[in-house]
Amino acid sequence: MFGFLKKKAATEHTAAAMTNTPLSNELTMMLAQELPLLDSQDRVRVYEILKNYEGPTITRQEDLPKEIRDLLDLY
Repeated sequence: MFGFLKKKAATEHTAAAMTNTPLSNELTMMLAQELPLLDSQDRVRVYEILKNYEGPTITRQEDLPKEIRDLLDLY
């Protein structure tokens, strides 16, 4: 009636938009939540993999490089 029960369209998070990763907004936010669970060596390795990634923007978990999926136990 007044519009306060309407679902709002998903907005892009400013922090995710300001990163330089080959990930979609949703995957950037997911990775930001998962990275603190890794030890520092694994985090550095994830950063290196993403930095050296050459390809299209990753929009699905299944499209993440295998090593990242292994480190984060995403199966």
